[in-house]
Parts: sequence; structure tokens; C-alpha cells
Amino acid sequence: MYRGVNQLKVDGKGRIALPTRYRDELMERCDGAMVVTVNDTQDHCLWMYPLDEWGPVEKRIIELPSYAKRHIRLKRFVLGYATDVSMDKTGRILLPPTLREFARVEKEAYLNGQGNKFEIWSAKDWNAVNEEWLMDSDEDMTPTPEMETLQL
Repeated sequence: MYRGVNQLKVDGKGRIALPTRYRDELMERCDGAMVVTVNDTQDHCLWMYPLDEWGPVEKRIIELPSYAKRHIRLKRFVLGYATDVSMDKTGRILLPPTLREFARVEKEAYLNGQGNKFEIWSAKDWNAVNEEWLMDSDEDMTPTPEMETLQL
């Protein structure tokens, strides 16, 4: 289970060092093999899945019918940008230039645990969306039926 927000430095080659608290589990679970892709929303962030988590996600996307515009977009973006990455022995992964460009990641990034995956944000976008989320009114946060069953 991945949770928490971590501020990361991006080196000159585009590498980020994953926090030590995730490294052992990722090495045991998937030998440090992960998939990084874009998220299919207005947000310019990346999703990073351990390889064993990515397989079922990829399968569900592939199985979507190709006649719906939303499904075509999902396949083009999420599958099209999907890139295999491997964690090196020092816990770093290389974010390819196309993905860094999409997410506007430069010198600093944020890694946000999302349970089964991570989000990777540019520092500028992370701070901007946090401000936006904090400014949302209660009207914008109408619970969905799925949320109503949660007891937080």
C-alpha cells in the first residue's frame, strides 16, 4: 500500500530517487520493474505502477471497445505513453523526456502514494492543484454513491 506525499529532486538526467520506505517492497514485489504513463485527465501528472499492478490495468484498458471516443483516448494516452522503468540499486528511476515534458517535471517533483500506484507531479502543478482543491466549495464535493458507503 503506497501512501503519503514526498518531495523529490530531479537530477540532470531526469532521474528521481524513490523514498527508502518504498524501495525494499518494490524490489521484493516486482524486482524494481515499474510502468510510468500519463494520466488521462486534465491533470499533467504521471502514474507509476509496480509491474504486477500494471498488468491488470493494461488488460482492462485493452479490452475496452474501440468505438467510443473516451476509450480511444484512454488507449492512446495511457497505453501509448506507458513506459517500462527499472529502479537501480540506489533506488532511482529514469523518467523519459517525453513523460517529463508531459508532466512539466523539471528540478523538483512530488510523489503521491495512491494505494496501488503513485502519482508523479511537477512541484509547480502540485502546489497549484493543492490550492485549487483547498478552494473547492462543498458543493463541488457532492459525494458519489461509492463515497457514501465509506465510513472515514
